[in-house]
Amino acid sequence: MQGLKILLQPNVFMQLTINGVAMGMIYTLMAMGLILLIRAIGVMNFAQGELLMLGAFITWGLTYQVKLPFVLMVPAAMLCFALVGVIFMFVVYWPLRTASYPTATVISTMGAAMVIREIATITWGSLPLVSAPLIKGVIRVGSLRLQYQYLLTIVIGAVLIFLVFVLFEKLYAGKIMQAAAQDKYAAELLGIPTILTTAVTYIIVVTLASIGGYMIAPVFLVNVTLGTLQLRAFAGVVTGGFGSVKGAIVGSLVIGLVESYSSTFTTTYKDAVVFLVLIVVLLFRPQGLFGERVADKA
Repeated sequence: MQGLKILLQPNVFMQLTINGVAMGMIYTLMAMGLILLIRAIGVMNFAQGELLMLGAFITWGLTYQVKLPFVLMVPAAMLCFALVGVIFMFVVYWPLRTASYPTATVISTMGAAMVIREIATITWGSLPLVSAPLIKGVIRVGSLRLQYQYLLTIVIGAVLIFLVFVLFEKLYAGKIMQAAAQDKYAAELLGIPTILTTAVTYIIVVTLASIGGYMIAPVFLVNVTLGTLQLRAFAGVVTGGFGSVKGAIVGSLVIGLVESYSSTFTTTYKDAVVFLVLIVVLLFRPQGLFGERVADKA
């Protein structure tokens, strides 16, 4: 009951809510990447957490090893993310896309996760690296102290979600990508280069995860364990409803808030609380919050 009393204090509740939404945004960026790949090529990517980790290492390397100023680091990082996306696609997915064993591409993402983790360890070492916040300090609202880094994470996460929405719902290029994802054969007959639309999807997926890694690096430090955040993104996808972008966003925010609020009760078993909530949701709504029943689809 002591934890509940602490949680219900207005300042504590607001602080934890901001932190939870910020973490939820990170999980959302990974979850949206998962959904985009499932919709585009039908593959669950088990290397999503390692792509986030790699993004954190790449931005750290450009900032502290290459020592690029921020205005040059950002475009350089974007080019690196795009290159990683293309390499990831041609190494992990493309050679196995016509394999007779349907889950070969899924298993290949598991192997890719291990390879990315080892490459990061060999390149940057196993010790955690310190990354400074984009904006240092806190903003005070009464007795409430909010870190700029969390607020910036929320803003950037919201902007990226909006841009992905505009791309797929408003722009012609996004509609072409969706058409190619739904029926590759018909798309190729119409002259749509599916290899290009698939590559762009991978670039978007890697970029979303990598920016999440860049934003979370000042909070968790830059290290290979960042890849474990993928489990919470999976929990967000399942909680929201498998295959639903809206569900992935809401589910990931729910997971972030649950994780943050549970810290007043326990810091050791936060993950257990998160997955307990996931189990409870699945018990009462197996299709997730925004998923559809199979019978409904039929």
